Amino acid sequence: MHKIARRLLETYLKEKKILTIEELGLSRTEHETSKNLIFVTLYKNGGVIASSGRIHLKKPNTLFELIENTLFCLRDPRFTEAVTTPEELANVQIRVDMIRPEGRRILGNINELDMKREGLILLSQSKNTLGVLLPNIANIASTPQEYFQIVCKKAGVNPVDMKPEDMVLYGIESTVFSELGN
Repeated sequence: MHKIARRLLETYLKEKKILTIEELGLSRTEHETSKNLIFVTLYKNGGVIASSGRIHLKKPNTLFELIENTLFCLRDPRFTEAVTTPEELANVQIRVDMIRPEGRRILGNINELDMKREGLILLSQSKNTLGVLLPNIANIASTPQEYFQIVCKKAGVNPVDMKPEDMVLYGIESTVFSELGN
């Protein structure tokens, strides 16, 4: 998946062309019929320079989700600051997280989070916000409460202001495809 994302980015940056599934050589694959969420994260010098993903499937299959979220990374202001020429893409590492429908579960409270395998989604309609913390990110937090504080910060809300009736928490598991070596 990360190799597909790299090819999409390289082609778009060099030729301003969006490759089709056929041009990618991916027609008649399992990802053409599967319906998994995709998060794409781009890194440079160890820091995140772009990310894109969503918590509800918008496209008809996993491949279209991958294509769209990969290209959405190009709109991230951090990307345009970090990569000013197509050649600089060689210094960018790509991580793709694929979340299957069964890889997401509602948590009754933050203490139900399995930090060894799960990331966290905070969704709040009353606060009109969303925060996502992908799984398998080393040493980001040591307790579920720290995870909660980080996801609240990403959502732009104060954890103290979040009442159980204001939010839904999801534990999420993903399959990671990465150039980062983890």
